[in-house]
Amino acid sequence: MSDRLQQVLTLFLSVWQAGRLYFSEHPQFLELLERLYRLFSEILKEREELTLAIVDEDIVMGEKIMVNYQQRMPFLFQGLKERSLERLTFYAGLEKEELVKFFGFISLPQKRSEEDFRHFFQLEGIKNISVGKLKASFEEEKRPEPNFSPNYRDTIQIVGLIAEKLSQQENVSPLDLKYLALSILENFSGSYWQGLSEWPCISSSQRLWAHLLNTSLLVMTALSRLGYPREDILDLGVAALFHDLGKAPLVEFGVPTGENHMLRGAKILIRYKENLSSLPAIVALEHHLRYDLKGQPELKGIGEPHDASLIVAMANIYDHLLRKGIYDERFNPLFVYNLMMGEKGRVFSPEWLDQFFQVMGVWPEGCEVILNDGRTGRVVRQNKNEPFRPRIEVSSPKREGEVIDLSQERKLSILGSLNPFFPQDK
Repeated sequence: MSDRLQQVLTLFLSVWQAGRLYFSEHPQFLELLERLYRLFSEILKEREELTLAIVDEDIVMGEKIMVNYQQRMPFLFQGLKERSLERLTFYAGLEKEELVKFFGFISLPQKRSEEDFRHFFQLEGIKNISVGKLKASFEEEKRPEPNFSPNYRDTIQIVGLIAEKLSQQENVSPLDLKYLALSILENFSGSYWQGLSEWPCISSSQRLWAHLLNTSLLVMTALSRLGYPREDILDLGVAALFHDLGKAPLVEFGVPTGENHMLRGAKILIRYKENLSSLPAIVALEHHLRYDLKGQPELKGIGEPHDASLIVAMANIYDHLLRKGIYDERFNPLFVYNLMMGEKGRVFSPEWLDQFFQVMGVWPEGCEVILNDGRTGRVVRQNKNEPFRPRIEVSSPKREGEVIDLSQERKLSILGSLNPFFPQDK
């Protein structure tokens, strides 16, 4: 039985990820769901119900306790926590159509409450699945508001776990990697500045993983706003997520430690080309190769870097420069914009650099800025093709909460930003 329970967990997660990445008619989703349904049917012939419960870092399934599974299956824990689910019960008589509807519902990016599930199950006639909490009922316990810091730091930890597996040449599912990229995009798009503000509180051992997360987030947010297909966005998000893998402290034996991190990362990732394609290895190799080919490493016989490498290189440097603002007040968003635009055609591709700032703006969402009429406010949304004129939610000194669209209010403009890492009375 224990082997079958482990298979249930593995297939459950794979079906969930396939539902998030694709759609309910996709062949991969249907094939995985069919396997899970057959397994459920076998187990539920022998018992009336099968319950999966999350208890701290352990999973309880049936009568079996699976210890320390949070590190072994971080995506399952993350997904259940995002939906406030602690208990899932499947009953004898379970129908395949019930599973299809259930996974379709939990695959949507919106957060769900126990009451949402009850209403959906009643509406769709799902009688052989129930979900809920272990202790308090929905009526007894208010659902807490999403907390950015724990979610962001949990994701940093997951990035680190996957990076370490890759560097040790362990098996890593391509589905896991795409799911991780999708989770980053859905949970943190528009929150780059908020994540950047977490940097001083992140331990030194986690900072490489935080930089990888930030770079991937920037790449995927920009491409999604430019209208690229989701499959392409996720492929490039995965490549960006491991562009600095050669810097990982745990590198698989056989990769020379004296090589630069670009070559080391490419040699690690090329071993996964059958599952991941060669794109992550190419990006790892070329992300310090400038647009004019004067960067590192020296590569002969190529006319220009891969487009994916150019995009990741741009986001990589952008994140590095803005983080300098933690220690040096000069590195504010406007200074970084001017610095990067000054290297257009040399370090950066002119086309990609222009497109990046057209959709991401000069001042990131969440950034506190000063207007020319003396008021301060927070950037809440960019205006495409108007990088200097986003939408601002006023914070002081008057008309607090008012949202100003600077693309419409042409007399108003941004004078500068308030650095969150330095006291304003300094």
